[in-house]
Amino acid sequence: MNTIDTEYRLESSSEDEYVILKELLDAGESFVSGSLLSELLGVSRPAIWGKLEKLKSKGFDFEAVRNRGYRLIEVPDVLHPALLRYHQAKLGSTIGALYFPVIDSTNNEAERQYSHRRKGPFAVVSSCQTQGRGRLGRNWHSASAENLYLSVLFEPNIPPQQLQHFTLWAGIHICRKLQSFVPGADLRIKWPNDLFCEGRKFAGMLTEARMDADRINTIIFGIGINLNSNPMQYPEEIRRTATSLHAVHGKALDLNAVAAAVLYSVEKAYNNCIKGETKEALSQAWGPLSALDGKTVTAIMGDREITGTASGIDESGALLLQLPDGSTQAVRAGDVTLKK
Repeated sequence: MNTIDTEYRLESSSEDEYVILKELLDAGESFVSGSLLSELLGVSRPAIWGKLEKLKSKGFDFEAVRNRGYRLIEVPDVLHPALLRYHQAKLGSTIGALYFPVIDSTNNEAERQYSHRRKGPFAVVSSCQTQGRGRLGRNWHSASAENLYLSVLFEPNIPPQQLQHFTLWAGIHICRKLQSFVPGADLRIKWPNDLFCEGRKFAGMLTEARMDADRINTIIFGIGINLNSNPMQYPEEIRRTATSLHAVHGKALDLNAVAAAVLYSVEKAYNNCIKGETKEALSQAWGPLSALDGKTVTAIMGDREITGTASGIDESGALLLQLPDGSTQAVRAGDVTLKK
């Protein structure tokens, strides 16, 4: 099923492409014989060569040696459905992903796919959004083709309270998983839905739900991650406050591996919330990752503005502020900024 807006193109990969790439990736530096690939796909050796040539046109490159077979020597530095599926399989992620090279908003496309009867869970993945949005209706700069934007739609059909901590847990699991890609970097979460590194934002999360009076029908979790972009090329108004994992790490990250890791983390957070299998206390899991603890922040809640020192979250997920008079204020919803 394609998007109803023909401006955006769904890009897929054939099963044959996936089988070939899986064998070559699993082999690493070793060669895979053409005979084995022919047997796996049930086609002739010349047909295998033709499929490899097609993959070459998509940015892959291979070494071919007579009597030894083929070896993968280069993969494209862009999202690719077969590569994403490969990395998902390695992690045990089961969410089917729809890949769009360019999309208006992955959250929007998830809504469109659902309205056209695609059943959840499924993901929409892209490296470029034309109308990205963040929390409170803010725009999210996402015109670069070097970043990662994805949304996952679930159909929980359960009371809302079972998923009240879903976004917080998703942030925790994603932050932990991303840490393995940038060892040594100090990744943190700014309550309730931003990921920071070295005091600068590199990712934002947006969760949107459709519900009846007592049940959540659908929930869409969206995240945008500044992955391989150059912060010096960001719009001037965010250049001093935003960064990318590439800028922090010093080298490019594998888009497909990171996308698979994020999907795995979101799926894990969702399943833990649904099944009640989380063995950690939310406040304890959050503590080491908080970007705000011990800092003076201002929380805007409707027409109220409160300034205090952040001191973690409680088990309801509310941000705790120590006020100048010694009292504690729990912030359950609102916009929080660091006091300069």
